[in-house]
Amino acid sequence: MKRLSFRLKSFLTVYFAVVLVVAVIFYGTSLFGAPQIVAPLCEFKDTPAGETARQKISLQNTTSQPLQLIGAMVPCTLCGCASTEGLPVTIPPGQSESFFVLFKATTAGQFKTEIELYTDHPEQTIVRLQVRGTVKPGTTNQ
Repeated sequence: MKRLSFRLKSFLTVYFAVVLVVAVIFYGTSLFGAPQIVAPLCEFKDTPAGETARQKISLQNTTSQPLQLIGAMVPCTLCGCASTEGLPVTIPPGQSESFFVLFKATTAGQFKTEIELYTDHPEQTIVRLQVRGTVKPGTTNQ
């Protein structure tokens, strides 16, 4: 009976050691295997209603291969609509490139949304760009 118990303990020890090693490998490659491309915050402050604000966004390619920003899905909010200018763009490895985010303000208020930037990187096909700001009432001519 002791011999069976020893074999069972040995089997379980080896089994859980293998499971732990596999888990560490998968967790490690998900964290460190593919560098993540992170977009900065895009903030529009006090944009007058009826005007279009423009902001330059720089994105760094942290991968070892050229990265192409193919296009974007741009949303509208109750305060206005966002758009992009200067896409597609190719970013060499370890370098930065810029494009523009435009926001056509229509109604006063605060807004928060995100733009989905589409890439050709197989492990990160979408980069999310947070966009927020405030639209102030437009001026009227008297």
